[in-house]
Amino acid sequence: MINRRLPNWVGSAALGIVGVVVLALFTVAWLSSNRIRADVLLPVADTRPYDIEVIRTPPARLVTASVDQPSRDGIWGFENETTYAQLTSLLRRTADGTEWAATPMVEEFSAGSKARVDIDAYPEDPTTAFGLGYNAVRAPGDLGPLPAWLIDGRRSTWVIVVHGKGTDRRTQALRTIPALTEAGFPVLVVTYRNDDGAPPSSTGLRSWGLEEWRDLDAAVGLADREGAQGYVLVGHDLGAEIVSMFLHESDRAGKVRGVIFDSPVLDLEGTLDYGDGPLGRVIGEMGQQFARFRFGMEWSELDQVARADQFDVPILALHGVRDTIAPISITEAFAAARPDLVRFVRFEQGGHGDLWNIDRVRYEDEVASFLEGVLEEDG
Repeated sequence: MINRRLPNWVGSAALGIVGVVVLALFTVAWLSSNRIRADVLLPVADTRPYDIEVIRTPPARLVTASVDQPSRDGIWGFENETTYAQLTSLLRRTADGTEWAATPMVEEFSAGSKARVDIDAYPEDPTTAFGLGYNAVRAPGDLGPLPAWLIDGRRSTWVIVVHGKGTDRRTQALRTIPALTEAGFPVLVVTYRNDDGAPPSSTGLRSWGLEEWRDLDAAVGLADREGAQGYVLVGHDLGAEIVSMFLHESDRAGKVRGVIFDSPVLDLEGTLDYGDGPLGRVIGEMGQQFARFRFGMEWSELDQVARADQFDVPILALHGVRDTIAPISITEAFAAARPDLVRFVRFEQGGHGDLWNIDRVRYEDEVASFLEGVLEEDG
């Protein structure tokens, strides 16, 4: 038998190729985790440009340049740095412009002004938006004081609102505050670490409830000291993960009587999209593992569908079919896993976070019915 040995350089070349492949995979995974950091972990303020021009300002109306924004009739804010109006009805859309019924709220727009659409629909705070008095309070969190709005009410059950993505999104709660206060609920609108005016975390990154639940716990503690006997927690997108982690982790969770999720993220890992095909999925999964080691993202703890059996309070889940940020399929799976607890409401025309805007009456009716059901015995 002839003994044929491969030349020494072949083994060295093979090792070199393996090393290059490993280095390439490491680099791709590192870059993928950087993308996760930028896309979902880094707190980012609203930096959208003011790029929609006001063409005319007839009485009680605004005519803007013809842009497909907002794309649907409904109630929307229209803002720039000094001026705010509420667009209340789409009157006409032509090639020359879009005409809205509009109510000035802060100053008044003039022709030539430029602004942007605001999904929160009201400006600044409860006093500016409605002339409604509130207290600017601070919850003593483990990292420092956390600013919050407190609107008094006659009931002993409080509604505590946790905002979604963004660093100054307490305005997200303004759309529902009037209906809640009219029904007698005290309302506490909270902030959490890395928000504007709130203390930063050590990393400066969002952890999607893995740490922020402690800030909600501090807010609930504040409500306890103010005499609250029970709570309904409201979580908008990212806020849904914070509320969920609070329910899993907090010793105060036993006083929660109900939960409302609006356009919720209930499985952060499931919302990440890195393209079709096996290569994209492999790269995405590698990036997620690197993000776990680099940034402490325990993805499984944030999968509320898998943890559905750990919930024990009534939940109203509101979600839009057109949501391109938080897939409605995840909320559907969550509701299917706990039909005994979850009332799932689909908004066929709804996108992400605009359910109130496009159908205020239905939204408020669903919330009122849910609150009545879970708080029948509350005075």
